[in-house]
Amino acid sequence: MKRQEIKYITAATMIFAITLLLLGELMARWLGVTVVYEYDSALGWRPKGNFASRIPVIDQSGEKYVADYSTNEFGFRAFGDLGNEKKRILFVGDSWTGDPNTSDQDAYFGVVQKELPVEVFAIGGGGFGTLQELMLVQEFAKKIKPDIFVLQYCDNDIINNSYFLEGPSITRSQKNFRPYRVDGEIRYRLSADKLYILLHRYSRLFRTLDALVSTAQYKIYNSYYPPPYQAYNGLAPARSPEQKAEIAAQKDASVVTTQFLMSEMKRALPPTTKLVTFSASSDDPEELRIWQSLAGKAGFIAYPSVSMRVEQAEANGEIVRVRDGAHWNRLGNRIAGEELAEIIARDFL
Repeated sequence: MKRQEIKYITAATMIFAITLLLLGELMARWLGVTVVYEYDSALGWRPKGNFASRIPVIDQSGEKYVADYSTNEFGFRAFGDLGNEKKRILFVGDSWTGDPNTSDQDAYFGVVQKELPVEVFAIGGGGFGTLQELMLVQEFAKKIKPDIFVLQYCDNDIINNSYFLEGPSITRSQKNFRPYRVDGEIRYRLSADKLYILLHRYSRLFRTLDALVSTAQYKIYNSYYPPPYQAYNGLAPARSPEQKAEIAAQKDASVVTTQFLMSEMKRALPPTTKLVTFSASSDDPEELRIWQSLAGKAGFIAYPSVSMRVEQAEANGEIVRVRDGAHWNRLGNRIAGEELAEIIARDFL
């Protein structure tokens, strides 16, 4: 084959490959799921500001409904009136607060708003750890000056707060962006100029493919960790006494870190703010004990009854979760919101 023909074939192949990638990118942007978060150099990701969308949701029973999701300029799903004398409640959390599994008014914080004569402010991010939530509190505490602060906790926060424990997980789109507190400083796993970060930020096709790979890995492993590391989230026994001891030490360190971060939330808020926390689950007695202990040490009042009421309804045959089997659907949010409203009215109003 002549050299000129080789150059022609090479050029044609490159043009064809680039065309396919461009078409794939266009298709991913056109057909892809609605993305409610965007890159943030400090938080890693945050809710998009001034965003609204009607997002289809399917719950565990197969029922379909539409979530009317919206944010203000700061990314809050609820942002009350700062100009009146009503008490202000600030809710900060992770996916149970930020993800569009219900309409804003049907989310647990929306139920509280409907039930009580208060101004509600709510913001969260899917996959957020406690450091990211602290950063939000530090960013908005002086502006909102809440009378009551409610931290929505999840029992995976201990892992999310550990640079070590989250390291082997398949959640690349979270761990590679997330800030961690390590040795008293904020550390990122990847810098902003690394190829993974750039591709994930600017290519919807790459994000889609990365998510599909993670989904396939989860189905293969039945875990967010490959087999050698499945003891990291407590769903499998340690592979050796050494691994068991290392995991225990790292988890203890992350509990201390989480307590410190929650204490820093208290420092960032007005001294008269009442500190409340509830967990999105209460089915693991050890994780429940850890949460209640660190909450008390950080100055928070923990209310396990919020998730317990949801879980009791589920035990009675009610469908309280969306299709992923974890997050609350409209009924789950309504039960949690009603319980929170009762607690707040009884103990703080």
